[in-house]
Amino acid sequence: MADDKDEEPVNKAEELAKKEEYPEVIERLLKYYDEFSDVNIDKLDELYHEDVTFIDPIHQVHGLDDLKSYFKGTMEGVEQCHFAFTEYAENGAHVFVNWQMRLCHPKLGGGEEIVVPGVSHLEFKDDKIIQQRDYYDLGAMIYEHVSLLGYVIHKIKERMVP
Repeated sequence: MADDKDEEPVNKAEELAKKEEYPEVIERLLKYYDEFSDVNIDKLDELYHEDVTFIDPIHQVHGLDDLKSYFKGTMEGVEQCHFAFTEYAENGAHVFVNWQMRLCHPKLGGGEEIVVPGVSHLEFKDDKIIQQRDYYDLGAMIYEHVSLLGYVIHKIKERMVP
């Protein structure tokens, strides 16, 4: 019998994708955000409720049409955007999903991949997401990757650490 210590480390995103206990709507969420692009923005109604409220560090929108417009606007110029879900927890009507966004945009970080960890708090109605609040570090996603602003933020951080 093999020792547990000898087993290969498990990829959390793969482990979550193989898990069968979560609601079908979470499965749709994983599939939808796997390769996030404007091609599938028109399919948001399969995942989100007509009266959805979506909040993130940049903006707050109400209603499915506004969410579609917001996502289309944020995806302009994005070359690649992928979400890897690492953990999932359910507490009554509330679902929390940890994720890692991998984003490539020619105007950020010299077009190199930017990795931003985050958490989504989800609430459901009629088996669709009625409310989603995303938490992530906007500075790590944008500000630190704009040349002059990134330099200034880096210098401020240096001064804060003794």
